[in-house]
Amino acid sequence: MAPTMTRDDLVAVAEAAIHATLGGTLADLTATVHPDATNREAIAEPPDTRGRGPQAFHATGEWLRAAFSDLTWTTEQSIAEGDLVVTYGLLSGRHTGTFVVWTPEATVERAFVPTGRTVSVRQAHFQRIRDGLVIEHWAVRDDQGMAIQAGWIPPTPAFLIRCASATRKARRARA
Repeated sequence: MAPTMTRDDLVAVAEAAIHATLGGTLADLTATVHPDATNREAIAEPPDTRGRGPQAFHATGEWLRAAFSDLTWTTEQSIAEGDLVVTYGLLSGRHTGTFVVWTPEATVERAFVPTGRTVSVRQAHFQRIRDGLVIEHWAVRDDQGMAIQAGWIPPTPAFLIRCASATRKARRARA
């Protein structure tokens, strides 16, 4: 039987997985994410993120980095109970690329053109740990706060036109 992980061990794995997703390599994610891991948040992400394991988590990071540069995560508090770690903190970055939101059916819902604005939003990440690796992830995010900070809402007419064009382009690229 494998030794029981301490609270600090569990938190360290969860933290490493967040940082590896935002800015690490596939090797970093392989060291922190279980081969059967699932990300419940992938339902609004590109098809490549919807699989299991480190490659899907890496695809999530690539998707985020394509839209936001200088991504950073700062943990404010972590709670571990059993195999579950909840990490609460601040995600920051700059909206420098088109951010594409996906439907549950894996089609492009809409695209937000870059505004160059910096966002800084609170999030809580829930991660289950198995065999010393993240096996499941879900989150609670302040998406409205991010949209306001990024300049997506309230939209200007020019922004709406640029986003409509970007959405059509993303849909054509997917087809």
